Amino acid sequence: MSNPARHSPFRDGFDAVRHGPVLFAAELTWRWCFGFAAWGLAVISGLLFLDSLKISSADEFLLSTLQPQLLQGAFRHILRGSLNRFLSEQAVLLLGLTLLWAFAATAGRAATLRCLVAMFSTEEELPELRWEFKPIFALNLLRAIWTQIAIAAAVVSLVAGSVMENHQRAAAAALLLSFGIGLAAVFGGILNWFFGLAPLFCVRNGASAPEALTQCADFSSRQAGRLFGLGIAFAMLRLVWAGTMFLAFFAPLRLAHHIARGWIALLMVGVSLVYFAGADLLYLARLGAYVSLAEDDSQPASTVEDVRLPEPLPSLGTTLATGTGLPNVSG
Repeated sequence: MSNPARHSPFRDGFDAVRHGPVLFAAELTWRWCFGFAAWGLAVISGLLFLDSLKISSADEFLLSTLQPQLLQGAFRHILRGSLNRFLSEQAVLLLGLTLLWAFAATAGRAATLRCLVAMFSTEEELPELRWEFKPIFALNLLRAIWTQIAIAAAVVSLVAGSVMENHQRAAAAALLLSFGIGLAAVFGGILNWFFGLAPLFCVRNGASAPEALTQCADFSSRQAGRLFGLGIAFAMLRLVWAGTMFLAFFAPLRLAHHIARGWIALLMVGVSLVYFAGADLLYLARLGAYVSLAEDDSQPASTVEDVRLPEPLPSLGTTLATGTGLPNVSG
């Protein structure tokens, strides 16, 4: 993959996926293993909480009426004294899933980046690349925590804005709903992008977590235009892919009169898995494009042909002293 006449980083990203299918397999492995484990733990936690609830015969009668007010009273009685336990269980589950994701992302991302850096390196003798688990784990953990903070800020802004709207405070509600959610989304997305790209510099340059963030910021400032173009291109591909799979997701519903509901659900699950696989492939291609661009950025002089400058003319004093280079004027 190291070619002086290199194509665009956009094409290099897809070339990396095509020439290294094991990268795509590794990406799917760590992502889907974590996804299935997270869903399994969430379902088990919910079932254990529901199993711990005590429902009296009066609550069963109120639930059977399907009246909104009676249902509200029944749920309030059932959940009395259990809400704190439920929140504590979910907090422990969230902490465990955060650590599990950080470990899985560290192992998967380190392996993927090692292969991509070796693939795009232009050096004849590539130095030994270390795994750099510790700084990558720190970056992934910070990424997960910051994402949760941004989501929490957006939810708090949404709830507070709704409360302000109910109290007829339109200005405060608009401020919270627009600026609160907007700023949480913008800052959350920007820092999530930096934390996601910084592991590249840990593997490539052996940098620590703070050094990787600094190098990532410098790289982004130098290549802002090309990075923006890559982001737009991959975002458009992701949007087209999502729209296509959205239509395919509901297509099996047209077969409701011909096949059983279980088969329809199975087809919809299959379409969902295909969508996630395609999204992971696009993310891997974008990561390959960033690695290609980082390699170009580290060797800006390699893309410019060397220009041989003319040798400087000898000075007049040197010429007179040596007696060379003077025209023959005798005779």
